[in-house]
Amino acid sequence: MRVGGLRAAAIAWLTLTTVASSTVEGQQSRVPPATQVPVLAGLENPWDARKIIAEVQKDTAQLQPLLSQINPQTWIDTKGAPTTYLVQWQSAQQQSNDLLAITKLFAQKTESLSQGLDTYFRLEALEVTERSLAQGAQQYDSRAQWDKLNMMIAHNFANRERLRNYLRDLATSTEQNFKIADQEAQRCRASISRDTLPAPKGKSKRQ
Repeated sequence: MRVGGLRAAAIAWLTLTTVASSTVEGQQSRVPPATQVPVLAGLENPWDARKIIAEVQKDTAQLQPLLSQINPQTWIDTKGAPTTYLVQWQSAQQQSNDLLAITKLFAQKTESLSQGLDTYFRLEALEVTERSLAQGAQQYDSRAQWDKLNMMIAHNFANRERLRNYLRDLATSTEQNFKIADQEAQRCRASISRDTLPAPKGKSKRQ
């Protein structure tokens, strides 16, 4: 996809997710009140983006030992849980590792829309897996494990919403800057073309 197409698609997608996020917020409201984390409103800047990334890295690092405490194989062997939970558990471990890797790159270049979107999508995918594992923990594990996973989901959701706001602002700003640069480039090309065109020859007088 062309760079301009990526910017336009990002703006459209990030705008649509504003509507889609209301559905997720409905799901978030079912998390116990003790685990709720407020979503901060307002425009984000590169410094704020780095703070968001740091929070994502911190939560992801805390998730990894929590995942090691969960044993879906025990759910399967002792309580007849679906084997899908084992696959999701393995997937969550890989997703957390990948998320930590991409956030390191994004932290170094917060103006990169492609790395920002990559981070967002990986964070979203990890949240989906977390929610499924939380359902398994609620049915096949202890209440403590379920509460811990719900706390991580709440943090994940809050960080993802802040990141979405930053990326929307970044995409809009980048698109505006691209349009300004394109207009200036066209003006310069037109000016250069006028300067380089040969002067029209005058008509010769008849003798």
